[in-house]
Amino acid sequence: MRKTLKNKWIKAKELFQETNDKKGIINFLKEMDELKQEIDGIEKEGEKLLNQHPAPSASMAGLKSFVSAVRSAPVNILTLKDKGWNFIVAGEYNEALQVLKRAKKLAPDDIKVYILLGWAYIYLGRFDEAMAVYQKALKIEPENEIAKVNLGYISYKLGIYGEAIEKLSQIIKTGKDKQAKLYAHLYLGIVYYEREMYKDAVEFLSKTIRMGPNLYEAYYYLGAVLKGMKRKDMAITIWKKLIKRNPENIWAKKAKEEMND
Repeated sequence: MRKTLKNKWIKAKELFQETNDKKGIINFLKEMDELKQEIDGIEKEGEKLLNQHPAPSASMAGLKSFVSAVRSAPVNILTLKDKGWNFIVAGEYNEALQVLKRAKKLAPDDIKVYILLGWAYIYLGRFDEAMAVYQKALKIEPENEIAKVNLGYISYKLGIYGEAIEKLSQIIKTGKDKQAKLYAHLYLGIVYYEREMYKDAVEFLSKTIRMGPNLYEAYYYLGAVLKGMKRKDMAITIWKKLIKRNPENIWAKKAKEEMND
């Protein structure tokens, strides 16, 4: 049984690696769905057998070990990470937190899980917990730039402005991770906005949008900066662009509120 599952997993993985066309990806996803269904069925049967044999023999112990391995199969981790990210994008941070905590139990050394979990804590305003998550992430991967950037942002939220600006500026100057540099620009823009240093805020937020045109948070804050500069007409223009791009996004909804204020 294990060998059959392993062969199916290898076949699906090879299919994904060997093709970049739409049809191939669809076939890969179909293989993943079928594999997941089979794994779920085996897990249920395994748990049923375990419940029927509370005093485990050697074979039962082996089955229990296999069921445990199935639960942490890569397809489950990928699904949980995707769900966590989608919840964050939708502004459903408590839901993201629950999903990502489950993912962390299954994959305690997965750096992406820590990054997403930290973001969920940040957006919930639970900065001490976010800091602990990113410190753990840096123990796993000491040079992870996203973790460093988010620690810089947490410093700002805790009122340690000088340290925040230093950390974020360092990533912009020497960082190699494009996503980390993107968020460093965003966070610096937000820091300068909160400090009412509007000229600097406009510079960093405008560059953020050029670097990542789908980072809707940057549009919202750029509009907020322009409103703070008494340029509400320009702010509304920016917010309208955001709303047009994705009207259901949480930042678009915030922009609508600001426009009606």
